[in-house]
Amino acid sequence: IAEHARESAPNECCGILLAAREDAGTVTAVLRADNAEEQAPTRRYLIDHRTQLTALDLEIEGQAETAGYYHSHPAGGADPSPMDVEQAVPDTVYLICGMARATPEFAAWRLAGEELVAQPIGVAHGNADET
Repeated sequence: IAEHARESAPNECCGILLAAREDAGTVTAVLRADNAEEQAPTRRYLIDHRTQLTALDLEIEGQAETAGYYHSHPAGGADPSPMDVEQAVPDTVYLICGMARATPEFAAWRLAGEELVAQPIGVAHGNADET
């Protein structure tokens, strides 16, 4: 996701977080999307229809489930913008990649009432049986 954000700068990058159907809380893959936002791509994102249809096909085929969405803030942190809050829908996770610092920062958010509330995130590395 950070690589996608670097490649897309100064525009926001965006994409879909995928999970195995058995464990919708664990993201196993991402679908990079083109930012289809035409008026202000440096401050907003719109996931292109082709990527949305690909995610839907994967769900229909039983290969994956949409776990949420990601986007970057090319010159900002990982806190949601007012636009992020305004466009959020319930029961959806939004991962934001802040690129303002040398090291990208990540934060996940979920709509609770009228505000986005931080969600815990973790990263699994490899097989738990590996030494």
